[in-house]
Parts: sequence; C-alpha cells; structure tokens
Amino acid sequence: MAAEKKVRVICANDGLSADIIVSPTEGESVEYKELMDELTNTGVKYGIMTDVLHEIIEYRRYNIEIRVAEGKAPTNGEDGYYEYLFDTNVEIKPKILADGSVDYKSMGEVPVVQEGQELVRYIPATSGKEGISVYGNPIVGKRGQELHALSGKGFVLNDTRTLYTAAVTGKATLKDNWLEVTNVLVVDHDVTPSTGGISFAGDVIIKGNVLTGAEVHANGNIEVNGCVEAVTIVAGKNVVLKNGMQGNGKGKITAGGEVSGKFFEQVSIEAKGDVHANALMNCKVKCEENVQVSGRFGVIIGGNVHAYRQVEATTIGNLNEIKTSIEVGVRDDMQAKMRKLDEKQAELQKELEKIKSANEKVLEMLKQYPDNEQLKQNKMSIMRTKISKEAVYTENQKAREEMLKIIGKTVNPKIYVNKSIYAGSILTINGVTQIIKSENYNVNYYRNGIELSFQPNI
Repeated sequence: MAAEKKVRVICANDGLSADIIVSPTEGESVEYKELMDELTNTGVKYGIMTDVLHEIIEYRRYNIEIRVAEGKAPTNGEDGYYEYLFDTNVEIKPKILADGSVDYKSMGEVPVVQEGQELVRYIPATSGKEGISVYGNPIVGKRGQELHALSGKGFVLNDTRTLYTAAVTGKATLKDNWLEVTNVLVVDHDVTPSTGGISFAGDVIIKGNVLTGAEVHANGNIEVNGCVEAVTIVAGKNVVLKNGMQGNGKGKITAGGEVSGKFFEQVSIEAKGDVHANALMNCKVKCEENVQVSGRFGVIIGGNVHAYRQVEATTIGNLNEIKTSIEVGVRDDMQAKMRKLDEKQAELQKELEKIKSANEKVLEMLKQYPDNEQLKQNKMSIMRTKISKEAVYTENQKAREEMLKIIGKTVNPKIYVNKSIYAGSILTINGVTQIIKSENYNVNYYRNGIELSFQPNI
C-alpha cells in the first residue's frame, strides 16, 4: 500500500484557488522546496503566497488545509440599459376628489417633443475583464446582456442603434417596449370661427377656449383646457374637456374612444368608448360602453342617455320630475338580426362555391381552346361576379362581427343609482320601459322578463 503523500495540493474546481495540506510523519521535517515542487507538479504557477509557505515551515502548521495560492477572478460586463430623455411617468388620470367627483384639470399632459429631439439613449453592454487561474490560464469575463431594441413608430434610430430621435413633433409615450411619437398640434389661443376651425391628422391640444361656431376635427385625441361652447368636436380617439361644455343645444361631440369632461349641458355625444362626467344636463348621449356620472352631486337631469353596458349616476332626475330618459342595452331583437345575417352569409357562401366551380370549368376548357374569345369573355364575366360577391360577403361578415360585439355588450345591462332617482325618470333596459312613479334610493335596475326590477346596491 502506497504511503500517503506528506504534501498534498487541493485546487478549487473553478481554478481560482489552491490549498495545501502538510502531513509529515513524526520527527520528519518539511522543506520550502518540497512545497513549491508539489505546487509545480500540480500545475499551480500563479498567485502563490510564498509568505504563507514560509509560515507553514516556520510554525509547523501541519495537518490543516491552508490557502496558498489565489487566482484573479474575471469581472462580468455591465448589462445594456436605456436612458430616457423625456418624462415617461406622466399621470394622465384625473384626481378623484373627496366627494367622489373628478378633477379633470388635474390631469397631467403627455410631454410634447420636437422633431429631431433626442428621446432615448441606449448604453450598450460592456465586455467583461479577463481573470487568471492559479494554473496561469486566462479566464474570460462574460459580456453584459444586451437589451432588445425598442419597437414603435414616430422616431428615427441611428446607425449604431443607440439613439432614438423624434421623427415628428408630437406626444411621446412609452409603454413596455413600445416607444411612440404621435403627431400633435398644440393651440395656445382660443379657437373661434374667425380664427378658423381645426382639422388635424394626429392629436390636438387646445390650451385656450373653443367658442360657439368653431369646429375641431382630429384623427387622434382632442384635449381642451379652456371652456367649450356650442361647437362641433370630432375625434378618432378620445375627447377630454377639462372645463366641460355648454352646448346650448347645438354642441356636438363624436369620438372613436372615450369622452370625459367636468360637465356637459345641452350637448349631443356619440362615443365608441365610455362617457365620464360630473354632470349631464339635458344631453343626448349614445355610448357603446358605459356612462359614469360621479361625485356627490353626479347628476343626470333631462335629456336622453343611452349606453350599451350600463349607466351609473349619483342622482337621476330632480324634484321637479323633469323628464329624464335612461336607456341601456338595445331595443331590437339582436338574435333575430343575427340569424338573418347568418342566413345571408350561408347563401353568399353557396354562390361563391358555384362561381368557383364555373370558373374552374372555363379554365379547363381554355386549356383545350386557348384562343376562344367567348371563353375568354366568360372568364372575365365570372371574375367580375366573383369580386362583387366577395365584397358583399366581406361586408356581411363585418356586420356579423359588429353584431356579435353588441350582443356581448348587452347581455346583462344595468342602471345604477348611488343616491336618488326621482319620479318622472324613464328607464329602458333591452327594450322594456318603465316610468318611475316615486323616488327610490341606492338601487340598481335590471330587466326581469317583460318588466324591470330593482335591487339594493351592495
């Protein structure tokens, strides 16, 4: 049996350290050269602590594991990161006041940047610094991790993909990994018939008032900080009127998104999204989502308010029993309309299959008689019919999809009253109408068969 070595070297798996154990037999001495020789035989050549070896010999530090060599650990590089040069944390939601009403003036403004303005700078990942093992071998430091480039539109990225600059003057927003600069027009003055109306392809921010007779059209959002009178506002997206609107029976708002404002009086509103306000007075509202009138007063008085999903208000009507119509859901039989659309779609599908079959026959005959003019004319006629039918089919399909959306929104519509609903108010839910005969409190109304019922708000 071989005798155990009296000098043993133990190296770490990562090669960054080496320990030594000296175990001489009783009465036996150990020389410095023996320690160095064993380190050399093991391959250790870097970071040897000679002073520690001398201490082992001098102080006879035997039978314990002692660190005698240390390598140099590699340093990993820094990960890449983005440096944002505009405010990415703007609070654009309005404040809810103590009485539950909404302070639309408190809404932050998305920063407007100028064309050519630097928006984002990317700081690339750095390389790691090389280390060295106790064996004298280099240890490569890992390079930091690079981030994916930002997606979006309205900006220009330089050749090194490290600097994002605005391609247009507009509103800069960042959501997740999506950077977007939306074309925006900022109007610092009042908009009146004498200054001319506004028609813009992006967003419009008006810091002044919009006075009677003016028109404002935008493909994007429209925001007005001042007062709004009897004007026409048309937005492809959202409309925000921080000081509300006095329409005098002639004001009109059409929005592809939401409509929000402090109050609306004698205004006609059509919105694809929600409608939010602290008061609706003698308005005509058609909304494809929800109408919410909030706050301690939160009143809907007079007019006609119609939403697909639900209407919620603090108070509906008043003590004078002014006629106030609230409607949710739809009056028509959507299922019957859907069946008609399905039947039409099936008919069109059969016709398209016949056209396809006829076209295949003509094409087959043209292979035999390629110069036959009548066959060529038949082919052209079939193609025109096919294009026409496909257009009708597509339109019918869009109508079906729109109908499905409406059906989904109007499954269980409700009217919520958080405080009082007064006599004289007229409620309609999915075609069933009821006139309120006496005041009711803190309830919600729903359709129950061929009549309306109510229950306490929870």
